[in-house]
Amino acid sequence: MQKQQRPVFHIGEHCSDRDIRSIKVTGFSEEACTIAEFEENHRHEYYEIIWLKKGKGVHTIDMVNYPYSGSVIFLLSPGQMHQIRPQEKAEGYVVKFLPSLFSDGKDLDDYLHGDCLFDNIQAKPVVPVTAAAHAVFEDVLNKMETEFNADETDKERILLAYLKILITHIDRLKKKNCSREAVARDLSLQLFQDYKAAIEKHFRQEHGVQAYAAMLFTEVRTLNTLSKKHLGKTAGEVLAGRILLEAQRELYYNSKSIKEIGYGLGFEDPAYFTRFFKRQAGVSPAEYRNTVQAPAGQRKAG
Repeated sequence: MQKQQRPVFHIGEHCSDRDIRSIKVTGFSEEACTIAEFEENHRHEYYEIIWLKKGKGVHTIDMVNYPYSGSVIFLLSPGQMHQIRPQEKAEGYVVKFLPSLFSDGKDLDDYLHGDCLFDNIQAKPVVPVTAAAHAVFEDVLNKMETEFNADETDKERILLAYLKILITHIDRLKKKNCSREAVARDLSLQLFQDYKAAIEKHFRQEHGVQAYAAMLFTEVRTLNTLSKKHLGKTAGEVLAGRILLEAQRELYYNSKSIKEIGYGLGFEDPAYFTRFFKRQAGVSPAEYRNTVQAPAGQRKAG
């Protein structure tokens, strides 16, 4: 029996658009707008910033459980599957936005891809919020919510400015939490981040590390060295892991055939896709689809 297809939410669902199509801002007090965050394993077509100001619970993202307590921020990219299961009533804010909000391509790269904040590969999507940062986020998000609900013109431009400020503060906080000030000066880290960003853009079409090395004007051995340094894996393993993650998402949440999923991920030969999946996951796509379950099959983040 095939799994029931998991919902994919669009940015216009659940909330009033307030004449703004590319960004939504709301507090958890607006239950009609935030109820989707508690729906069983769903996906979004948009980016999302979720600030849980206090409380505790478990946020499941891509079948991995992230327990949270106190003030935390979660960063989600389009296509990620998630569900918040609070043990205490959630308070905070949700910001949803489309990449089309950034009309400038350089801004898009700088704010969404540059520091891999919204990183589908090997990065924990949760950022603990310090007491000092708590006041900053409260101020910025309160202003964003007020602007979103105001009956004024040019709201999207103002909200984009606030969003850039918010993302910059999150990036600053994430770097402090990870004690990465010294690492941030390492040019090799930037190249590795560029590699991960390139994978995110092209993993459905390009399955070879050589293609990414050419894009980044570097050598395969350099990408291997950086991947081993920062993740303990080869560059090929990082790439394969991203392809596998997307395959697992597709098998988990919808009713596409295995052949269709393979084609969608750039595998022209269904048999090769099956071999790839089994080599990476230890089971065939069919076996994975038949055995994965939620919540029993969800893994706790280590």
